[in-house]
Amino acid sequence: MPKAIPIDPREVRRRGVLTGPEIPINAYVSDPAAEAAKYGSENLVRIYRDMVQIREFETMLDRIKKEGVYHGIEYNHKGPAHLSIGQESAAVGQAYHLGPEDFIFGSHRSHGEIIAKSLSAIAKMDENELAEVMESYMDGAPLRVVERIANGADIKELALQYVLYGTLAEIFGRATGFNLGMGGSMHAFFPPFGVMPNNAIVGGSADIATGSALFKRINRKPGIVIANIGDASMGCGPVWEAMMIAAMDQYRTLWDEEIGGAPPMLFHFMNNFYGMGGQPKGETMGFDILARVGLGVNPEAMHAERVDGYNPLAVADAIQRKRQVLLEGRGPVLLDTVTYRFSGHSPSDASAYRTKEEIDLWMGQDALLGYADYLKQNGHADEDTLSAMQEETVERMVKLLEAASSLEISPRISTTSDVIGGLMFSNRQRARMAEGAPEVLLPKEQTRLQATQAKHRFGLENGKPLPKLRCVSYAEALFEAVIHRFYEDPTMVAFGEENRDWGGAFGVYRGLTEALPYHRLFNTPISEGAIVGAGVGYALSGGRALVELMYCDFMGRAGDEIFNQMAKWQAMSGGILEMPLVLRVSVGAKYGAQHSQDWTSMVAHIPGLQVMFPATPYDAKGMLNLALHGTDPVVFFESQRL
Repeated sequence: MPKAIPIDPREVRRRGVLTGPEIPINAYVSDPAAEAAKYGSENLVRIYRDMVQIREFETMLDRIKKEGVYHGIEYNHKGPAHLSIGQESAAVGQAYHLGPEDFIFGSHRSHGEIIAKSLSAIAKMDENELAEVMESYMDGAPLRVVERIANGADIKELALQYVLYGTLAEIFGRATGFNLGMGGSMHAFFPPFGVMPNNAIVGGSADIATGSALFKRINRKPGIVIANIGDASMGCGPVWEAMMIAAMDQYRTLWDEEIGGAPPMLFHFMNNFYGMGGQPKGETMGFDILARVGLGVNPEAMHAERVDGYNPLAVADAIQRKRQVLLEGRGPVLLDTVTYRFSGHSPSDASAYRTKEEIDLWMGQDALLGYADYLKQNGHADEDTLSAMQEETVERMVKLLEAASSLEISPRISTTSDVIGGLMFSNRQRARMAEGAPEVLLPKEQTRLQATQAKHRFGLENGKPLPKLRCVSYAEALFEAVIHRFYEDPTMVAFGEENRDWGGAFGVYRGLTEALPYHRLFNTPISEGAIVGAGVGYALSGGRALVELMYCDFMGRAGDEIFNQMAKWQAMSGGILEMPLVLRVSVGAKYGAQHSQDWTSMVAHIPGLQVMFPATPYDAKGMLNLALHGTDPVVFFESQRL
């Protein structure tokens, strides 16, 4: 659409052949001397320690689910537990070079990623920073429990136990969990360490993480964003849509160079070769090697490569290299990290879809055993040291399980009051989501606003009807609300289908193109799911997003993002997150059955969504201004008849 990028038929009709870059496959070659110099023995051993924490944490959960007891502590956990036993090295390797400013979003199988990323943050933060985080988060509620059982541990050990306890208490649905028990096993997260929401919908983190990466790029925030998703999610539409938005050419062709290029977005496929029982390789997909997918997204093939996830140093190396690519604005990146879950999809899974011989083959190459041998062979640790670490870990888990399973120590959130209902909406008003001057191209008084404000606000003059062209219209009233908020909130962005140049499908944004730089108002692919999902990620990361789907009929293409993501994350976070996101849709009148539906009643029945449908220009301006001033998700319906 932009006139600055003409499409020349002589060029696009020219004969030629496409070629693509080579994609490395398991290219890392271990060099023990170089690795010792780079990491040092202490850090190499810490990598093993972190892997052991994850293995024992999930072994404990597995035994609790299957046997109801772990080292003499009985507990009946009725909730889910999707375990990643066998995948620890991939999670720890990924986290090693990441700091608290780097965000990871995950899946239903992300306990290990929560723990690994948190332990990496603990290693990088000083004692005062750690103390401040633990004291301030939830007014110190999880910390008070851990202090009871930590027996005078130093701050680093206290923080380690804090992460394990907060995660376990959340899995058990306790009020002292990281999200008040409102997220549970599949949705737990801890923002102070860069551990962002994990998602029970397969591939659900892809577009949300992309929105978070947009937030970082547009608002010049440090760090990168990673979506940890499984290989089976490659069949999910929103994953492809997210990759399209993350790879848009406009970041380099139209956005100001000072913005920094493409969003720092890494699609990290934890490739354990199974969905539930379906097997992408050889059965349900056709890519053979997942990294090949990058070739279809952009000329750089998303800098894709396959990485050996059974070597934590190979994963750490890949993340370190790709992180630099992303910080330079040359993303997005795709990593296909080979790993394997020894456990079933869930503890009730009998693994009838795979052979015992296959599982035994992978267990024979268990990364914990292989990495322990590496440490011993290269003089970083001896058998006694590693065995002591295992024993210490079991003792730690016993204490934490005892505390997290006790209703006296770790109570559940009240179900006899309206505490849960109160978490559905944040109900706050914020003129701006951050301080600073909004980036604009024109002073507000020189925009189209001067023309609309000159129009009459009332339809009568001396008792006689005024011509419609002399009165402010419904669309113009919406425009006035939008441009006002753009000049108030520096974080506010608008994106969707035909937002720029065209002026929005029905002219509401006419005049904004001249007033706003590209990074605040931009077109996206026709990717309804990822438009809304990216809006969710942008909003929960701290910005205000205004996204548009043109017709409300198109909401069906974004059903999950509207009903499962946009609506639920404030409640599932236990009130930790806000969702300043407005979704604009129009109710059609003349384009047939697929462009004329009114879905207000359906959306109004979804807990967690606010719904607005103004009937006059006065209401339109006031209600949209209110929606763009709050911290809750709003689906904003607009009548084409009006």
